Parts: sequence; structure tokens; C-alpha cells
Amino acid sequence: MSTQILHLPDLLSLCPKKSGNLISPHFEEADAGYRNWVEKTIGRYFAIEVNNAEMPLLAALAWPLANTKELRAILSYMTISFMLEELTDRMSSVKSEKNSQTWLKVLANPEAGKGSWNPMIRLMSNGMVASLKDAVDPYHWPDFLSTNTDFAKCVIREAHDREASKDPNAPRSIDSYMIMRRETIGVRPCLVLMRSTRRLYLPDHVLKHPVIEEMVNVILDTCYLANDIYSFKKEMGDNGALNNIITVIHRDPGTQHLDVQGRIDYAGKLFETAMLRFRKCREMLPSFDDPVIDRQVAEYADGLVDWTVGNIEWSILNHRYNVFDSDEDREKNIVRLDTRPRTRWWSYLRLILLCIMVTLICIRLLEIL
Repeated sequence: MSTQILHLPDLLSLCPKKSGNLISPHFEEADAGYRNWVEKTIGRYFAIEVNNAEMPLLAALAWPLANTKELRAILSYMTISFMLEELTDRMSSVKSEKNSQTWLKVLANPEAGKGSWNPMIRLMSNGMVASLKDAVDPYHWPDFLSTNTDFAKCVIREAHDREASKDPNAPRSIDSYMIMRRETIGVRPCLVLMRSTRRLYLPDHVLKHPVIEEMVNVILDTCYLANDIYSFKKEMGDNGALNNIITVIHRDPGTQHLDVQGRIDYAGKLFETAMLRFRKCREMLPSFDDPVIDRQVAEYADGLVDWTVGNIEWSILNHRYNVFDSDEDREKNIVRLDTRPRTRWWSYLRLILLCIMVTLICIRLLEIL
């Protein structure tokens, strides 16, 4: 049999409901504007990837209170984050570190990338970072830069880990993967943008309170666990899902006996545990003897719910993951996994096509910059 039928956990049923808008009312305007910008600025080659990723949908679902200007800024950041991935994902740790440092410098100061040969860096300098900074509340900008600095460091560490892990069958620890993935998922900067869109001005001593830090950490856990579960089918076709919780569960000595369905169920239990911890933290939120701060802390918790629920909604619907083969499968949470062995030539062909696409994107960028 070439197709394996698997049942995904119903993650949405485990989550609290969104507190306000289900989706930003400015979604359609932001979606049309972004697609138009992509086609005019970068070209149709990249537009295919953008259309499949449906980033405007993610922005509108995860930031349902964002206005049009804020959604455009969020989409700029998503695109900039994609550029960091392209600058580091398939490169040596040395090149990844160099490119990450350049990326950070341009994020802090667009002028730093004006003379760069790299078209992605030049595009960041040519208005993208400026429009992003213009939409982010000045109160939140330093924290936004700080979380991106930490994110870039994790990207570099991930490159070192790729070089160190030559054996795809080597044992891995679920606990160590979860600690690393919490940072490499890249959601911390997005939560700063969320606080900006909600006008939440929480000082450091509030954000660093142990209960609030724990509440944020477990939401990050739910984000990457959901991402890994819903992207597993796509990643299996891309690279065997080497950096995915489902694969790590198989390589952890304590859970390596589980079959694929068992691994998916185990990942679902990890998600459920994280969400239960979030609910507990929410019940334990402290008072800071300031009604304004206490109200904003509660609203921050609402924003965290919106983010993780929006991420799941997007994962279920977007064409990049293409999780479900039909609406009926979506309703039943059934995923059909192609188990036919992929030949070496197919892997090489995918890599060649990817390289061609990236090259065409860079040529297009050089033409317009």
C-alpha cells in the first residue's frame, strides 16, 4: 500500500476561544496589497511561494486586532524572516553566521545594507525595514530588535547542529529538541508585534515574572508543536522531516518503539499538556497593584491565545502544507501520507528546482534594485 491514513489530533478543540475578532477585518485589503507588492517587486517566481504560504491569512488570523498599516508591517517582517531562512537554511555555519549578522545590522539600521551585493539585503534596505519600524510602537522597537537578535543566534546554532548531525538515524532527545525549537520557531518577535498592535505597555519586571514567562513559554510550545504536526506531511516529501517533533519522537530512545500514528498521538499529548499548563498560568496571573497593568496582562494572555489559535487555523487552511486532500478529510482530521520510497534522483531534482527558483528571484531583485 502506497498511502498511509493517519489521524491528527483536534488541536483547536484543546484551545480557548479567541477573545475578539476571529480575523482582522482588514485582511482582504492587506492580502491584495501584499500580493500586488510581491508581483511588482519580486516577480512571479516568488509569488508562487507567497501564494502557497498565504502569509496575509496568517497575519490576519494571528493578529486579529491589527489594522491595515500594522498588517502590512507584519507582512514585511514575515518576508524579512523568510529572507533570513533563505540566507542561512542551506549554508555552512560560517556563512550562516555572517549572513545573520548582516541581517541583524540592516534590521537595526537599513542604511547598513545599501551597498550589499545580496539582493535580499538590498530589498530590506530599500523601504521594508523603514515601513516596519514606522508601524511598530517606539516603546516596543528595542524589545523587537532584542528578540530578533536572540532569534538570529538560534538560527546560527541550528546551522551548527546541522553540521554536527551527519547521521539522520542518530538518537535525539525530545526534551532538548523542545527547548531549542521554542526559540527557532521565531515567534518571540511576533509576540512583541502583538503587544504593539494591542497597545500593551508592559515593563520588564512584569514580562519577567515567573508565571508570565512560563505562560509565554508554553504558548511557544503549542506553536511549534502544531507547526510540526501540520507540516509533517510536507516535510516528509521535502527532506524526510529531519527537524520535526514527529521524527524526534522516533529517534528518542524512550519513544522509538512508536509507529507513525503513535508518534503523532504523542505529539498531540505534548500539545495538550502545554495548553493545560497555559490555562493554569492564566489562572495564576499575579496582581501588580496597578489596574492598568493588571488589565494589560490579562489582554496579553488573550493575545497569546489569538496567536496560537490563529497559527493552527492557518496551518489547517494554507496550501503550503496542503495537509488535507479534501474537505471531508479536514473535518475528520485525516491526513494521507505517501509512503512510497523516494528515489535519489527525485531528491536531486527537487534541490535543482529550488536552486533555480532562488536564482531567478535574486536575478529579479538585482534588476529592480
